[in-house]
Amino acid sequence: MTGYDVGDRLPVETVPEGTNLLIAGPPLTGKRQLARSLLADGCEQGEGAVVVGTRDSVRSLKRQAPAVWNAVQAGRGGVVDCVTRQGGEYVEDEELVKYVPSPGDVTEIGIRLGGIFQHLEREGVRARFAVSTVSTMLMYADVRRVYRFLHVYSGHVERLDWLGVGVLDSSNRDTFDRLAPLYDGMVQTRRSDDGTELRVVGLGRGRTEWVDY
Repeated sequence: MTGYDVGDRLPVETVPEGTNLLIAGPPLTGKRQLARSLLADGCEQGEGAVVVGTRDSVRSLKRQAPAVWNAVQAGRGGVVDCVTRQGGEYVEDEELVKYVPSPGDVTEIGIRLGGIFQHLEREGVRARFAVSTVSTMLMYADVRRVYRFLHVYSGHVERLDWLGVGVLDSSNRDTFDRLAPLYDGMVQTRRSDDGTELRVVGLGRGRTEWVDY
């Protein structure tokens, strides 16, 4: 296969292997839902999925993206849950499901994520990876630490020929300008009179037209 099929969600049919894609736009424009959908679509095609859930717990992932959870249960994916322990609930780690105390524990997230990546690489899994959301990490950790984390894992995505997805509010321009260059292309979202629209920027295609989402 030469790319990842995204035609059901985006106004392009595929994105190349090893691509890191940023979903960026104002709050309440469906960015997290889009990221989950992109991963779920891959899982339904037999791919794997890895999620750093800075706002999505394992419990919510099971409910909102069952195809992703099924892939985790089948050994084709993994989750780093940054929500459950923060809420005071203690749960034990599993092989491919890890828990950290806070979305700001960037070092702990990286350690647990590294183990999941290594497992899936050994198994030869072709996967989609999402940090949902980068903006929540930035509420608890400074931008330099988040940048270093994203730089490391965008490199792993490229090396493994995976598809990486980050979710970021575009309201903080300084932070957006700092982090956006880590990504190969962008899905921009915006509100319109009829709902929400999106377009794809970059990936060697320039800009697509805005379409309804």
